[in-house]
Amino acid sequence: MDSDDNITNEKLARQLKYDFQEAVLPVTVFVGIEVVVGFFGNLLVIYVFLFRYHVCNFRYFVLCMAFVDFASTLTTMPGEMVTQMYWYIYPYRLMCKINTFFNVFTAAAEILCLLIIAIDRYRKVCTPFGWQIQPKMALFLCGVVYFVAFIIALPVPFFWGIHTAKYEYKNQTVNVTVCEKDGEYNKTDHPLKYSYSVQGIISVCLISMFGLYILIARKLITGKGGVNGKSDNKAIAITSIKTGASSDVNIKKDTELSSKQDTSDAGYSSGVGNKPKKAKFNYISSDGGLTTDEDEDSSSRITTLSTPEVSFAISKNDKKSANTIKSHALRRKRFVGLRVRRKTKIMLILTILFIITIILYSTLLSFIAKNILKDMSGGSKTVYFFFFRLYFINHVINPFLYGFLDPHFKKVMIKLKDRICSRK
Repeated sequence: MDSDDNITNEKLARQLKYDFQEAVLPVTVFVGIEVVVGFFGNLLVIYVFLFRYHVCNFRYFVLCMAFVDFASTLTTMPGEMVTQMYWYIYPYRLMCKINTFFNVFTAAAEILCLLIIAIDRYRKVCTPFGWQIQPKMALFLCGVVYFVAFIIALPVPFFWGIHTAKYEYKNQTVNVTVCEKDGEYNKTDHPLKYSYSVQGIISVCLISMFGLYILIARKLITGKGGVNGKSDNKAIAITSIKTGASSDVNIKKDTELSSKQDTSDAGYSSGVGNKPKKAKFNYISSDGGLTTDEDEDSSSRITTLSTPEVSFAISKNDKKSANTIKSHALRRKRFVGLRVRRKTKIMLILTILFIITIILYSTLLSFIAKNILKDMSGGSKTVYFFFFRLYFINHVINPFLYGFLDPHFKKVMIKLKDRICSRK
């Protein structure tokens, strides 16, 4: 190709880039707004759940997703803006590799975290008296999520990069540089095999989450199970004082036991920012595991209070005290059940939104592989890329959802707002 052809090709490539920039500019601006909102929103979530939330599974899983979402606002979302501005003249090979790596890493980490959350919610709602994921295990699983996501995304920097391709524009052939498969693997089937493998993993996770939440929804709708307080009355611990103490003391002890359990699945204590106190008693859970009240994350499980010297029980003849304790236990059970359902609702909404957007993303991605963009008008490209990158909404919506549905998150936000306003 002589110098005149090079000049002509460069001009056409730039014109092609400008036309594409103009067509997708509204989407680029929208992604930029998402970057700003997601950056500060996820920082807020990290602050609240890291420093102002009680130790529980919900706290660790929210933080797991918040760090992923925060990383996305620093990598994949700005990287997408660069890609849209330089779609046909992509400037840097390394930037392309980093962006595509984090694109796969954040997606894999989020879907794996949502899968573990679905398992945790299933255990709490459908089998509240069986084994449960404890907070220490939840923290460990978050680390596993990051590690597995890293392994899944590891081949991306090798298979993806930039390569030169020919593009038909204004009845002329233009050489363009795109951020897709790396030039070394452009003519091999390795990237395609890898893509099929990742899609297979994602499909298995999506189907598993969908199945688990169907079971959860059925349990909540039918009203059968331990979290709604309508059944499983046998789970209420009826105890008797073997030391001959009065029934008033018995009720007091049961109340103390209930108040300790109330904070377990709620994810927060009565005072904002207060650190949970070390347990003075041991709880024997229904699955035989011995834990402290700080570690016990499922308050719906059968628990009895046990000390080396005294065990509490209600005398069969003292029906009045028994009914009082039974009524208190039922009220506490319904209250805890409400909190379990609230957190399940939050995670269900996040999961449904993720499933819809990831399926939409995968479908539209296949259209790019078929080179349909060249036949689209400017308006069609705007609509296409809006829905194509609607997936990014998963990295932004979480703070708003917690603000609407999580009472403690809302309380911290109100106090933070009052503190800021008082300084003005």
